[in-house]
Amino acid sequence: MSIDYLMPKLAMAMNEGTITGWLVGQGERVEQGQPFVTIETEKVEYDCESPASGFVDQLCPEGDTAACGEVIGRLHENADEVGGPTTPTPRTPAPQDEDLPTATSGPSPGGRITASPLAVKMASVRGLDLASIVGTGPGGRIVKRDVLEAADPPAQPATEPVAGPVGGGPVERSRIPVDGLRRVVAGRMKQSLQTTAQVTTTWESDVTGLLALRGRLADREAQLGTRISVNALVAKAMVYGIGQVPITNACVVGTDVVVYTSVNLGIAISLPGPNGIDSVLKVGVVRDVERMGLAELDLAMKAVTGRVRDGSATPEDLSRSTITLSSTAGLAPPGTHSTPVLNSPNVSLIGPSTPIERAVVRDGEVVIRTMLPLSLTFDHCVYDGEPAARFMAAIHDCLENPELLLV
Repeated sequence: MSIDYLMPKLAMAMNEGTITGWLVGQGERVEQGQPFVTIETEKVEYDCESPASGFVDQLCPEGDTAACGEVIGRLHENADEVGGPTTPTPRTPAPQDEDLPTATSGPSPGGRITASPLAVKMASVRGLDLASIVGTGPGGRIVKRDVLEAADPPAQPATEPVAGPVGGGPVERSRIPVDGLRRVVAGRMKQSLQTTAQVTTTWESDVTGLLALRGRLADREAQLGTRISVNALVAKAMVYGIGQVPITNACVVGTDVVVYTSVNLGIAISLPGPNGIDSVLKVGVVRDVERMGLAELDLAMKAVTGRVRDGSATPEDLSRSTITLSSTAGLAPPGTHSTPVLNSPNVSLIGPSTPIERAVVRDGEVVIRTMLPLSLTFDHCVYDGEPAARFMAAIHDCLENPELLLV
């Protein structure tokens, strides 16, 4: 009796995966639940567990890419049923390939240096030379854990200017191929704009009292276990607003709009690109935030952000958001507004910017208050301006009356 092992679908948007390593050798026995193959998607590298006990038959070699649902291995009841050893074959990536199966960093005393695509990206972000990293993957392959162990503070990669054309003209600083994760992000942003009727509305909220509350909570950092961030306060206000206007916590699934009772908060996180010049975007997800207290939510948001930044995020950390928070606080000039693109299939995205002190009128007098610019991008195909205004009004009310966050 034999069991086929199919390329797993680790995320809703996953169509294919790359086999970056077999953790159990050809013909060796694996136990049910034991990690036995490493699969890389466009976002993460994941050790997959064996669905049953048996002897491993590697039908696809390391470095191969297979579509979700395609047979990549087989588990046999008897060792003599296993086919001959599988020899990895070189694969020339197409120009538009999303996941390069094997990367080389040039010759070394031991020969060709091989590394998983995720390891290459992580090493580039951290300014690490692959030649200085010892690989512990199959065949000495450098994998994610090797980069994490060798990591130093990220260094800005040096970029050599490229000579301009003969006779003058602009000098190229670098040439960046639009591939890998950058191509995936670009495709999804374009698809989001083409398939939704996106509208952005902007508000300003007086957060003078909110920041005072944050200051008081900072005095209890040891008791709470964290220094509460402004993003966590905004996230709590979003939960409050969703309670008033549930349609905002929804996704488009096929021809249906699915409204959710649980709030899975997507956090847009910008990461340095592999060349040190551009950037890539990932969305970490905190689940069931409506059940969390303020400190628990703050810790969960920081934890998933940390995993995304250090490359240890799992598929669960990067999937099934129901609403998105995209903050430019601290990056944008104070008082500026933005019009972020929806993280489809979510139909709502809140974008707080950097607070600014302004002269405002209160009770007939001009006073200085701290104002927070806030944007809502929503899909007008799903809900209209009136519920959008009620949602923003609820968030605004919560931010200006921060005691509501503690209820």
